[in-house]
Amino acid sequence: MEKWTNTKGNLCFRFTMRKTFERLWIIISAVIFCVIICGVEFFVYGSYTLIGPIIFFLFFFFVWWVDIPARGNEAKINKIVLEIMKDAVNEDAETAGLKVVKSLVNHDTKGTYGIVEASTLLVLLDNGEVWEYPIIYHRSKNGRGAYFECERNCTESENQVHIRKIHPQIWKRFWGVLRLSDKALLGLLIVVVLLIGGLSFAGIIWMFEHFKWWYFLILVGYVTICTLSEWVYRKLPCKVTNILSYIVLIPFFVVYLLFEVSMPFVTIVGTYVIVAMIAFGVPTLLLIGLGKTGMYVLRSETIAFIVFSLGSILCSNYHSMTKWIIRHSPLQDWGNHRYESYRQELAYYLIHPSNIVYALYLVYFVFLAISGFVQIQDGGYLISEGGDAAVIKAFLVFIAFTNMRSKQKDVQLDVKELLHKTLLLFKHDK
Repeated sequence: MEKWTNTKGNLCFRFTMRKTFERLWIIISAVIFCVIICGVEFFVYGSYTLIGPIIFFLFFFFVWWVDIPARGNEAKINKIVLEIMKDAVNEDAETAGLKVVKSLVNHDTKGTYGIVEASTLLVLLDNGEVWEYPIIYHRSKNGRGAYFECERNCTESENQVHIRKIHPQIWKRFWGVLRLSDKALLGLLIVVVLLIGGLSFAGIIWMFEHFKWWYFLILVGYVTICTLSEWVYRKLPCKVTNILSYIVLIPFFVVYLLFEVSMPFVTIVGTYVIVAMIAFGVPTLLLIGLGKTGMYVLRSETIAFIVFSLGSILCSNYHSMTKWIIRHSPLQDWGNHRYESYRQELAYYLIHPSNIVYALYLVYFVFLAISGFVQIQDGGYLISEGGDAAVIKAFLVFIAFTNMRSKQKDVQLDVKELLHKTLLLFKHDK
């Protein structure tokens, strides 16, 4: 390698660069070896199944082999630039009263071949500034060899790509890009709560259903073991008994953690279940009771149509009614803990008319999607022909009512003015 300083005071260097297709014998040997393998397979086993994988391997091996000289030249250039510019960069930083934190060589490329457009030495200082020292490549001219020139004049970088490449906060920026919005974070939190809470709740129900009395016996046995371990620790306080008592309490902590995670699930699901039980259940009982009296007997499909239509309208348009339901439900604030007030506030937010409307649209959407698929695929019905029709007609009534309520704001209707104009109709000319 040859180094010198030109008339401008810039540092220059020249070294022997590796050629692209050097050591051709490596790729030739790889091809011959692969041909031998294919020949052995063909003449010995009479098959040629390895041809495809071998061609695939040779392609990537050739791409990797061709790029070896370029990678070696780039690494050597970077090392030389950092060596010969180290003292110059430190002098400039000391003159400015700063310290060098990090230096690296950057190559701006374009195209799929990685053609280098410009090269610079990036220097990060302790005050957060980034300096750029241009690196110029002089091609061979008039029989003289090509060389690199490192300019001593630096400029403060304004290129955000260069700044992000050398700045140590690059990973914080990366996580900042991945940082979710509040809406996305809320959606992710709800999904996690519903998933974990739902699985925990289903697991508890499954255990009660399958183990029954065994579950009660296991619970009593575990409490007995916990009490016994605590008694042993009090009688023989030492590190071993303390560790054993903590090991015994591990199942309790796991169950307690699952219980804490499932509580938001119970609040979210329980809010809608309680409201649905009142808004849909009360009309159902009244209509069934009417049929029991014999005054007017309704078909089950008719009851379903009336209940779904009326229940959807009530719980999505009468917020005072749904709040009254929450205030008289197990989700109310009993005044025992602050947690109960948070739970009630969350329930109030969940039953806001806009949220109820969205939940109803989601339920009807899922029902229509599944019902439509079953009908188209198998020619059947999700409930029955009349049941599916009742739910669909109820959804249409709900859509019509919500649209009517939304359009009500556009209607110019003054009650007093309308009453006055209506009363004028009763006056006649004498």
